[in-house]
Amino acid sequence: MTKNYNQRSDVLSRLSVPVSVSEAHGIAVGLLCGQATGLAKSRWLTELLDAADMKAESVQQSAAEIRELDAWFDETVASLNDSDLGFSPEVPADSTNLSERSISLIDFCSGFNYGLGLSSGGRDTASLPSDTREVIADFQSIQNLDLDELDDSDDEAWQELFEFLRVGVLLIHEELQPVAGGNTKQVH
Repeated sequence: MTKNYNQRSDVLSRLSVPVSVSEAHGIAVGLLCGQATGLAKSRWLTELLDAADMKAESVQQSAAEIRELDAWFDETVASLNDSDLGFSPEVPADSTNLSERSISLIDFCSGFNYGLGLSSGGRDTASLPSDTREVIADFQSIQNLDLDELDDSDDEAWQELFEFLRVGVLLIHEELQPVAGGNTKQVH
């Protein structure tokens, strides 16, 4: 995970995208929870490249980095749809200090809420399933945490929060983008 996190950080830096890996990942995941994959990918790339103030003529020069973003998005789609529940928010390695990892969780929540908001087209959350509304409210609370109030020595609490985010995303994704039922016809 660390290798990918660091590589993705380098790609965002080379593109001058002013968001962290965790926030960019959160935006992608929020978009994927709220809309079809093709629309979500297009919107995500547009959001990142617009944030970098990338001009159309610069896209060709950055083709390799954009392909890396494209592959990252595809990996995110696969992890959200993994039958083994392999999805995880993109965060720095466990060896990174706890305050930086805590910031990454806040960034992920911020990005997720932003992406989900983009995908909703401004619709009110009242029509969402109650479990989804509750998790979104929790993510908003996490997004608004005061870093000064976080205990820099409580790695166990950080792990619990990380797992809550991971499972919360999977719940929201399943409720808003349920996997279509398999083919029930038998072939003889």
